[in-house]
Amino acid sequence: MARATIPAFPFTRSYYTPKDFQRLASVEALGVEVMADASGTLVMGFAGKRSKPDFYTSFASKERAEQYVARWIAGLQEREQEKLAKRQARKCMANPLQVGDILKASWGYEQTNIDYYEVTKVIGTQTVEVREIGKDSEESDGMQGVCVPAPGSYKSAARRHRVNPDGSIKVQSWGVWASKVECVEVAGVKVFKPDRWSSYY
Repeated sequence: MARATIPAFPFTRSYYTPKDFQRLASVEALGVEVMADASGTLVMGFAGKRSKPDFYTSFASKERAEQYVARWIAGLQEREQEKLAKRQARKCMANPLQVGDILKASWGYEQTNIDYYEVTKVIGTQTVEVREIGKDSEESDGMQGVCVPAPGSYKSAARRHRVNPDGSIKVQSWGVWASKVECVEVAGVKVFKPDRWSSYY
């Protein structure tokens, strides 16, 4: 017996929309489509590129349904404006990092690991190249101690990272972030505040 062929992408908006529904409103720029039954009180709304409805709700009257739809669309438009403003602000901002800046990542479960990174190249306003560097470490008491970065002692090849407005970068895919380490210069030498580490193996 031949098997039925299932379309690769069967779940379009029309799949979720009852056949007797008519378009109540649409905003092409937001990918918005609002569909309603003949009474105008059972309403469903789609937005963006989503196939599933954002809402599918019954209202006490057509007027209440229209009020809800108007507020929903206004909310979508407001969020879109906020996104555009943030993107524009990022384009206009100066890169918060400079070549030679040192970043620190602190991570670990039941222990504290410290990794340091040095900015080796600034690319535009939102990107940098960094390399992991070594550290000068001193054990103080039973598998714990302090450390400071060792600029120039490179442990990895350069990798590009997108920079957040606060100067942090994501250095590990599972959610480890590195932030800029402040320092003072004494006789032309950068002096860093020691960071505490701990280990259980």
